Order: sequence, then structure tokens, then C-alpha cells
Amino acid sequence: MNLRVLEVLAAVGCLALFIVLLVALPNLIAGIEGFAYIIALVIFIGALSIAGYQIDKMAA
Repeated sequence: MNLRVLEVLAAVGCLALFIVLLVALPNLIAGIEGFAYIIALVIFIGALSIAGYQIDKMAA
């Protein structure tokens, strides 16, 4: 598969994951919503980093 397409699909997938986490986590962690948003951001950054690392390994 073309690496550019794979990068775009990974970015869109991670964005969708981030949106789902932003909606779901505050409901699951009642009382400390601010912490839930930080967790969602950390998971998003981690997922995007792992996807980028895997795509970079495929390109090399």
C-alpha cells in the first residue's frame, strides 16, 4: 500500500480514537474529568507515535 495513504488512514484513525476517548472517558471517570481529558490526550499521542513508528519501519 502507498505509504502516504497509510499515513492519512493512521491519522484519521487516531483522530477518531481521540474523539471517542474525549466523549467516553469523562463519563467513565466521574468526578475528575480533567484527568480523563489528559488520559485521552496521552493515549492519542501514544497511538499516533506508534503508528508513525510502524510506518517509518515499513518505509526503511
